[in-house]
Amino acid sequence: MQAVQVQHYIERATDFSRGMKKLMSDDEDHVNSSALLAIHSAISYSDALRAGLGDARLSSDDHRNAADTLQGLLNSNRYREQQGLRHFKLLLSKKSRVAYSDHPLSLTERKDLITAAERFEVWVNQVGKHLNLEGWTHDDQ
Repeated sequence: MQAVQVQHYIERATDFSRGMKKLMSDDEDHVNSSALLAIHSAISYSDALRAGLGDARLSSDDHRNAADTLQGLLNSNRYREQQGLRHFKLLLSKKSRVAYSDHPLSLTERKDLITAAERFEVWVNQVGKHLNLEGWTHDDQ
């Protein structure tokens, strides 16, 4: 069952990531859409990793604690390479601004969020493979 859940979140994350990449090709259009997809891609990748590490408390309501929970799971597994968490924390910190703020997102802010999402995706896949998590496969890696 755990492998199925991991695959579900990876597929969702990959879908969000592909959508982000399609929309980011427009310089002026879809700034918020591509940025929000970057954030949701990272959340889904985190959910896949958390599920693979045995976290049964995944919730769709509030993601503010997701990075801390993930860090705790990595610490429990004695996984020291945690540099990807800073990208995830950045993305989570911008979720409300991107989704709900009255102020438009700049192209530079969007680029920063997409870069963070891409780096987080690479890191997450390295972690999943290194820890040999059940169900961890990714077509793009």
